[in-house]
Amino acid sequence: MKTSVRPLLVALKALCLFVLINILFAVANPRIADFSAYNQFFPGLARMPFGDSSDPLTVTVDDVDAMFAAHNISAQKKPDEIRIVLIGDSSIWGDGLSVHDTLSEQLNRLGPQCNGKTIKFYNLGYPHPSILKDLVFIDEVKKRQPDLIVWFMTLNTLMNQNRLNPFITENREHILKLVDAYDISFAPRKTLSEQKESIYQKTLLGKRSLLARWIKLQALGITWSATNEDLHVVPIQAEAISLDVKRDPRYRNIPPGTDLRTSLLLDALDAGFDIAGETPVILVNEPIFVATGVHSEIRYNDLYPRWAYDQYRAVIATETQTSSWRYLDLWDAILPRYFTDASFHLSAEGERLLGNGLNPTLVSAACQ
Repeated sequence: MKTSVRPLLVALKALCLFVLINILFAVANPRIADFSAYNQFFPGLARMPFGDSSDPLTVTVDDVDAMFAAHNISAQKKPDEIRIVLIGDSSIWGDGLSVHDTLSEQLNRLGPQCNGKTIKFYNLGYPHPSILKDLVFIDEVKKRQPDLIVWFMTLNTLMNQNRLNPFITENREHILKLVDAYDISFAPRKTLSEQKESIYQKTLLGKRSLLARWIKLQALGITWSATNEDLHVVPIQAEAISLDVKRDPRYRNIPPGTDLRTSLLLDALDAGFDIAGETPVILVNEPIFVATGVHSEIRYNDLYPRWAYDQYRAVIATETQTSSWRYLDLWDAILPRYFTDASFHLSAEGERLLGNGLNPTLVSAACQ
């Protein structure tokens, strides 16, 4: 006996099954981000996954668990290895640079050793200038047995944020845990705490963006294994950056003479050293572009007017001296011609010079 197909009934059953699967997924709420093909089937990435959506070789992932699971810092630590991790923003990540030209790889090429052990540098930079992001990274890297943490920052890193960037939103619970544990005066804390994940957001539909990016990240392991490249780098034009700057003396629309101390998350800086615990930390004020042309008496570069940046340096110097933290102020250590923009991004040669200058200090600290 021939049975006729009822399209409407089939569609209804499919819809019910789809809804059921989504509900079961939301109830189970599996930690997809904890699973990774990297450090198992593929070698771990040499820097955190980040990039332009138009670049087929890249994918931006904000979930900190997925990021660390794909990174080579999560590989088993070798018995003869000393781990030095570099934490910071896009300048440490290597904005516009091939992974092989980043600061960590420049340092690794120097082949530093200590007492028969190999010193390995790890790039934990990520293009979000946020001290709260740095705290999450320090908290996560503690599980990976670092021997030394080198913490790079600039004025933008320390400034309190009024807006929630994608990293903070994606890692909401981790951020709130640290903010509350250390009583950090994070401006949009209330807004963040109110953004609780709904049942829908836990479903397959609600997590479709994260799942799509996670799947692409795993697939890119094939390309990474074959090419050792994680980014399609467009050669930077060798045009000199103007040494002139704008006349505007304001910093983020803040007028000159304002006391920035109340806007700096200094309690978060203190928290970073506390989270690191017994792991030694070296705080580094990263190099910036220093203009010498028109209006350079008003601003150092496109980002920072002199009054704001000088005030920031004075505050950090006082904090580090009072707390007896190890501190390197390298703000003017690199000449303007080694920058790729009028802010703080270095060229490959600039990274090499910075690495050569830092290497003796970092190796000495790691050997101690």
